[in-house]
Amino acid sequence: MSRSHSATASALLAAGLVGVALGARGGNALERTTIVELLAIAVGTAAVCAAIVLAPRGRAHGAAAVAAFAALTAISALSVGWSIAPDISYVEAGRTVAYLAVFAGAVALARLAPDGAVAVARAIVLASVAICAYGLAARVWPASFDELAFTGRIGQPFDYWNALAGLAALGIVPALWLGARRGGSSLGRALAFPASGLLIATLLIAQSRGALAGALVGCALWLTIVPLRLRSVVVLGAAAAGAAPVAAWAVSQDQFSLGLQPLAAREAVAGDFGLMLAALVVVLLAAGIAVEAVGARRQPSLQTRFRAGLAVAVVAALVPLALVTSIATSDRGLTGTISDRLDELTSDSAAPPAGAGRLGSVASERFGYWREALDAFGERPLAGHGAGSFELARLAHRNDGGRARRAHGFGPQTLSDLGLLGGAATLALLAAWLLAAARATGLQPRRRRRAAATARPPWTTERAAAVALALAAVVYGVQSATDWTWFVPGLTMTALLAAGFVAGRGPSIPAAEASTEPRPGVGALLACAAVVALALVCAWSIWQPVRADRAIARGYAALGAGAPIQALREAVEARELDPRSVEPRYVIAVALVDLDRPRAAIVNLRRAAADRRRDPEPWLRIANLEVERRPARALAAAAQALRRDPRSAQAAGLRDRANQLLLERHAATPPASTP
Repeated sequence: MSRSHSATASALLAAGLVGVALGARGGNALERTTIVELLAIAVGTAAVCAAIVLAPRGRAHGAAAVAAFAALTAISALSVGWSIAPDISYVEAGRTVAYLAVFAGAVALARLAPDGAVAVARAIVLASVAICAYGLAARVWPASFDELAFTGRIGQPFDYWNALAGLAALGIVPALWLGARRGGSSLGRALAFPASGLLIATLLIAQSRGALAGALVGCALWLTIVPLRLRSVVVLGAAAAGAAPVAAWAVSQDQFSLGLQPLAAREAVAGDFGLMLAALVVVLLAAGIAVEAVGARRQPSLQTRFRAGLAVAVVAALVPLALVTSIATSDRGLTGTISDRLDELTSDSAAPPAGAGRLGSVASERFGYWREALDAFGERPLAGHGAGSFELARLAHRNDGGRARRAHGFGPQTLSDLGLLGGAATLALLAAWLLAAARATGLQPRRRRRAAATARPPWTTERAAAVALALAAVVYGVQSATDWTWFVPGLTMTALLAAGFVAGRGPSIPAAEASTEPRPGVGALLACAAVVALALVCAWSIWQPVRADRAIARGYAALGAGAPIQALREAVEARELDPRSVEPRYVIAVALVDLDRPRAAIVNLRRAAADRRRDPEPWLRIANLEVERRPARALAAAAQALRRDPRSAQAAGLRDRANQLLLERHAATPPASTP
């Protein structure tokens, strides 16, 4: 790939990733997310068809990983049939289809341009820096970006701090590659310094411990694997030194650590924060230019590089040693401190402190979510409760009154939702990807290289870029093990682009296996037609919940305007578009109550309860309708809601109200006269 083509490809890919992040945001708005998913399916389908028609013939690298991903997608789609929340599972199946399209499209892209790792890595750096800059800018101009921010931690454009931190962590290793590579332009290497600084600052200010762990793992593997250690340490050290004071100042402010801060308070520190960010960029850019200037005049000798690498290794070994020594000499000692940290980690209610202390704390509510997910998995270990159903499956097992939609961990969520079937497909995908990534980066074990009669390829800029992409996917995987970043399209699609390209890239010299077939045959054209047809069917299916959601919105608007008949029409249309959705039944129930037909409304709500057997919401609505008229029936409905959610304060309140009314009516009833 020529330099001009590489730059154009990087710009286009980066623009696409930024568009996904800004379009889908946190992945919670159905219509916005669905539009992004449809575009992803279209682009992925086009890439796959182009690879079928134009790519050189040869071994289909990454096919096993795509097949495993397709199996996971199929299980998600089939789970709609046994799900306790079929409407949610249907939407999640559509999300997984879009992710499969991105992954398969990235594999196809690698088939079309096997030397495009440089362009993809550069695109990920550009996109991650642009999105993190957007998130930081939301605190420089708070009134323009997130006036109603409910948390002090930065999270725009995802509305979720851990997702923004995850994208920052994902981009750090490719940014190190950009600054440490021996090829490319001097300006690009110099710009890697402020880019890395902005990413590290975002990661620290967002205070995501899972993302920080992923970044540390990625950087450690990069420094271990790739022989660009001295250059990488210079970039990483300068960026961290520049970002640390900015992050330390930010997390010491209530506006960056406490929620529900008034706009005036956030604007009071916005100017100072903006000046510090500007200074960070200027200082690190100057540092990058200075390093390039020194490197152009004088290259360190082999002995100097060896000594510098040895010094870095010694410092890296002394840091944990000093940490263990300080803990051992503390009042609690080593074993006491470890015991306390384990208690914090496994506590369902321990909350981490606000501010800078959060990064050093292991306290979290995640263990409680994982326990709930495993309890739900124990109910249906083979196939789970259905894709995305954790929010209902957990209700019978929760120990608190809060609600959580996700299990805050890809593994527990998958086991709860898809059981052993989903877990097996996920493990197959992981194994297939690891094998493909090892082959693409030249990091296969020595025995496998001997069996294939291949030597380890040289450390070119292209190979280093492929390793950076593989480690970006690893960083995402580490974070997603402790968070629900899978459901955020902007972050997940970026990781899938990196992972898919690495899987499809194959060995460093793919042309050795390729033939020079000049024209596609009939079989290739038929395969393209099948792929397009499947994509169209999936796209049409994914769009139907959006149409139903629009009809539901019109129904609620009609109720607000005092037009229950029109609301009924809209709800019936929504049911026809998406028979799995329970929301139209709620519109129908409200409309029937407005038409003075409460018994018909209750019948409709009982049908909703039959559609979602584990959902307490229909029973709560029935109890609300019955409590003043027929408290005995309200009491029975409240009991049904409490069976599904024993911690429901609303159900307990309705139960108590019904009991109170029954006692009052019993007391008001005169005793029967005796003859």
